[in-house]
Amino acid sequence: MTKLTTTSRQRLNNQAFACPRDRKLPINDVAHVRNAMARFDQVETKFCHPAVAKRRILKAAKKFGIDIGDVGKVKSFRSTKKEE
Repeated sequence: MTKLTTTSRQRLNNQAFACPRDRKLPINDVAHVRNAMARFDQVETKFCHPAVAKRRILKAAKKFGIDIGDVGKVKSFRSTKKEE
């Protein structure tokens, strides 16, 4: 996978992440989109709805010409929001 240094990550626009508000799952290149697809169900977040993140990952995959067949198997990721 392409190395994403801390400086490079900080320079990325929020739109280069599947979860832009908390800047999780970068989707700026082919390697990172594949990684986001593989790790989607391991993410813990307070601010990102799984359906939104999944849609963003699928859009990036389409942009880079990545097969999205396996992404359908992923249900969601864990939310760290407190249930009220």
